[in-house]
Amino acid sequence: MYLLLVNRLAGGNRYKFIERPLKATLNRLNVKHKIVTIDDLNNIKELLKGHIKENTKGVVVVGGHGTVASAIDALAGYNLPIGIIPTSKTNSLARNLGIRNWQDGVKLIAKHKVVDKRLGKIGQHYFMDSLTIAPRRNLLTSIFSKSNRFRKFLGANLTHHFRPSHSVACQLHLDNELEIKCQIDKIVIILDDENKKKLTITLHNIVDKKPVISIFRANRCEVNSSLNMPILSGNETIANTPTTIQAINKTIAIMQPENKPSKV
Repeated sequence: MYLLLVNRLAGGNRYKFIERPLKATLNRLNVKHKIVTIDDLNNIKELLKGHIKENTKGVVVVGGHGTVASAIDALAGYNLPIGIIPTSKTNSLARNLGIRNWQDGVKLIAKHKVVDKRLGKIGQHYFMDSLTIAPRRNLLTSIFSKSNRFRKFLGANLTHHFRPSHSVACQLHLDNELEIKCQIDKIVIILDDENKKKLTITLHNIVDKKPVISIFRANRCEVNSSLNMPILSGNETIANTPTTIQAINKTIAIMQPENKPSKV
């Protein structure tokens, strides 16, 4: 029996449009399941306690990136694989696992392989894959600089209202050994599955209109900045600076396509 955690509000309430065909596909594939609706992302731990039974084979999250991130945090203490049925195109975790749409997610429950993915910790919360830290102005510029239907609908180039880049003074402490003082446009932190407990920390800045990139590796990264900056997992803000990010010796089991390479 698979436990499906459904966030009806994710993806602009898209679940109501896919609910009927999703259930029909599950039944056609003979996937035994139980659907539980998430009323609040903060309550996922309580939902798991009440609905995970001895015959639960895995937990499948039906929702967006924020729903999946919350479920990963809650499932870190269980020995159960997690699957994803995305209800939005911005679910980067699903996309990185080779799950393009909800149909792929449903089929994956019936036929998949389980791969252990390394977890990191930001404050008291677990995360998987990668994090982005940047000033809000830079994040907005990145969003609006892309050609999309929203911009075409407005008939305007919204990036004219934003400065090209905004650097923030940062101070990083790596493994309590190395101190880095810098101006950053963006920081990208990636959990490295190939090396135990390692973070790859990439600092981005623009100097004389040219990109400058610096790369460091550490187990622990303490970030302080002159401005409080959002920390994103996918497109969801999960914390703000100042904070401490750690690679830890802990993994979570993830369902992914059988033909997908283990490295995501």
